[in-house]
Amino acid sequence: MNHRRILLHLAFWLAYGLYDGYLNAPISGSSYEHLSFGEKMMLAYLAEMVVLLYKVPITYFVLYFLVPQYFRKRNLPLLVVSIIGVAIVGTLLAKLVWFNVIYPYIYEVPSPEPVTNLARMLLRWLWNSLDILPLLSVASAIKFFRLGLASAEREKQLVAEKLQSELNFLRAQTNPHFLFNTLNNLYHLARKRSEDTPDAILKLSELLRFMIYDCTATQIPISKEVKVIRDYLELERLRYGERLTANFQVDMDVENHSIAPLLLLPFVENAFKHGASETRGDTWVSIFLQVKNDRLQLRVENPKALSNGEIVEGIGLKNVKRQLELLYPKHSLTLDNQGDKFVANLNLPLEPLTHD
Repeated sequence: MNHRRILLHLAFWLAYGLYDGYLNAPISGSSYEHLSFGEKMMLAYLAEMVVLLYKVPITYFVLYFLVPQYFRKRNLPLLVVSIIGVAIVGTLLAKLVWFNVIYPYIYEVPSPEPVTNLARMLLRWLWNSLDILPLLSVASAIKFFRLGLASAEREKQLVAEKLQSELNFLRAQTNPHFLFNTLNNLYHLARKRSEDTPDAILKLSELLRFMIYDCTATQIPISKEVKVIRDYLELERLRYGERLTANFQVDMDVENHSIAPLLLLPFVENAFKHGASETRGDTWVSIFLQVKNDRLQLRVENPKALSNGEIVEGIGLKNVKRQLELLYPKHSLTLDNQGDKFVANLNLPLEPLTHD
């Protein structure tokens, strides 16, 4: 138990002792007429200190044994019966303490005569039980509230850990997929014995550095994601040469926004893998990225081969759609088959870039 919790417990018992002691103060009756108000309160709080000697252990027995038992077994009737049973035991202890300690030694008055009438006996028993039952009820309610908060926090943490595990798995699939596609471009250049092969290897090394050092973060500056797309387009230009027209237009009002790494690149990859690479002769890819009013809009267009009648979703595109569901639940994504071209439209909210 940390210091803060200890202080909270002490504050609770201090408040309860002051309140309960005041309620039990002997301010009426001929036996106390010669005492001042201060002296009466001193007697009351001295008696309260004695009473707390049994109330505190009983309360903590309920809080740290009965209530956790309920949380494990979810048996509310058993908990209620157990607390009533503890209250009965507490009432017996109260009677023993008041009749044998407080009345004769603290208040210095004779103990009340035993009640023989059954109705009055039950009434007095009920009255005495009300001394500890409200305490147990309030303390149990506070404990239930704290345990409920802790349970909700644990569930929230488990959900977050599950989502993070799924994201890590998706990214673990995306990175090799991205590397495979990039090596495929390098392979085409090597087969042609192109002079651009060294430049392609250099670009590939920069992309690998990004995957190793930046993709481990949950968020990166959007400018880094833009640079990765530019580097990837350079690789594709080296592969396709003059027959490729790649247009990448960026319109950002400010650049201090963050985004999940490798979230946009799969749409560009998909445009080449299922569009440009399957088109004979001259080909093209058009990309428009806009960041405005804390929202991102990405539009990727690519030609559709004559044999293609539907949009093909590879591993990269399927993974990024799942990441969007997890990270950006308020996003919108449309994949349109518009005659001779495919169009991907993505719109999502962005967070301002934070610096640690």
